[in-house]
Amino acid sequence: MASESLDFVSPEAERFDGDEVIPVIAATTVAFIGRAERGPVNEPVPIKSFEAYRRVFGGHCAFSFLSHAVQHFFLHGGEAAMVVRVANGATRGLLDLPAGGQVLRFQALQPGSREFLRVSVDYERVERTPDRFNLVIQRLARPGSQLVDDQELYESLSMDPADSRFLVDALHDSELVRLVGPVPAARPDATRAERPGDAIPYIAMTRLGSDGEELTDYDVIGSNNEGTGLFALDGCPTLDFLCIPAPPGRDLGATTFVAATRYCERRRALLIWDPPWSWMSVHGALLGVRGGDQASQNALTYFPRVRPRGEPMRYELGLPASGAIAGILARCDQNGVWHDLPSADATLKGNLAPLVTLDKREADLLNRSGVNVFVRVQPGLAVLQGNVSFAGFTAVDGFWQRLAVSRLCSFILKSVERHTRWVFTAQLLEELPATLERQVWIFLSRLKHRGAFAGSKPEQAFFVRTSGRVHPDNDVALTLRVGFAPDQPNEFLVYDFRYHGLSMTTEVVPVLDAERHLG
Repeated sequence: MASESLDFVSPEAERFDGDEVIPVIAATTVAFIGRAERGPVNEPVPIKSFEAYRRVFGGHCAFSFLSHAVQHFFLHGGEAAMVVRVANGATRGLLDLPAGGQVLRFQALQPGSREFLRVSVDYERVERTPDRFNLVIQRLARPGSQLVDDQELYESLSMDPADSRFLVDALHDSELVRLVGPVPAARPDATRAERPGDAIPYIAMTRLGSDGEELTDYDVIGSNNEGTGLFALDGCPTLDFLCIPAPPGRDLGATTFVAATRYCERRRALLIWDPPWSWMSVHGALLGVRGGDQASQNALTYFPRVRPRGEPMRYELGLPASGAIAGILARCDQNGVWHDLPSADATLKGNLAPLVTLDKREADLLNRSGVNVFVRVQPGLAVLQGNVSFAGFTAVDGFWQRLAVSRLCSFILKSVERHTRWVFTAQLLEELPATLERQVWIFLSRLKHRGAFAGSKPEQAFFVRTSGRVHPDNDVALTLRVGFAPDQPNEFLVYDFRYHGLSMTTEVVPVLDAERHLG
């Protein structure tokens, strides 16, 4: 296994020190990537409710299940998500205002066909200043509606570039529009009412935007250099789950799976992967797993998809359940990532039901193949069963197929990486190794106390050692060796954290590239 560098959080971004107690329970960060009706593109937006999602990205639409996944996430106990909208050739709408025989042109800030904008212009309280005007920009819920989703008001604007209220400067931070083309010399014409006392009318969009084409693998993966697609998440300090809901009737490509699992491996995260649409039966799912080449301990998949209970003809092929699973896992993480899923907390909610009914034998077969399952335990009640990763049949004796083990390992590596970066700015260098060792020992001891490790004694459950050198010129070349036993006493997973002071990077290397090491 290759070494890795931690490069997502600068030491200036988070100020930890050696006295910091590394938390054993941390907030779960879930990211969603997909097409949406509207909203910023290739920008991670924090969302804390489905209503917040609707305000930013719109509602359900025919070309994407992203909105359903986010809705299911919050229905199943999720508390916070990061949403990245991606698009393939989506265009922005235009809006033209007459301006003394010329045109003042606005372009919707965000692309998409559901960006319904309108503007009005008046000269109230600025009648005596021929250069000035007031501008109102609104986003509507739908065309012709009086329901306003968002609004911006700009008073006493000017067409004079030397004026402090110059139109171009005032609209620089607009979240609805941007100016395009030359700015006319005259102010825009007032949108006057036909009769005195009537409301000031609005001018609607001249041309609506478009939603673009279906996403390709390259739209989802994006560019590392440009920070698009998956790499838009680089600005998020932590990442625990990644959901890329499959579009209606179409599978995401193998290229997306490989790129997403590699990204999750680098971020110590878990991809919740929707099964292919061809998995319409238990037999089809088993053939798909055994005949496919997709496998990763940084991925989780499931069977079957879900649909609203009591509506057999609606969503006949089912809905992706990645959002529901993310919500279930995020809620259960409040007790620690190393715990198996309790049935009471793994229940399907929101009137959702499995698309296919499984018996116990079928469920066990799928679980052993690395597929989590939704099973009915009584009429009207279904639970998620399995707690397995998509590690495949190459996983050593099924060890990495156990989701609780792989997630505990990721959690420990990520926590130590993140909370020990104070090493690079430490003042008392002679005390640095002992302080680092003590901080991580306390962290692992608290995890043992919470039942994360095997072994009745600390020395059977974990160990911490430091080696290397620390010089006054910050030439830190320090190694922190950490071992912990998630399965059997004295049977340790061993990792070296190598701190390089001049480059301020941390490498994490499995010792001797071995998956497990007998202490």
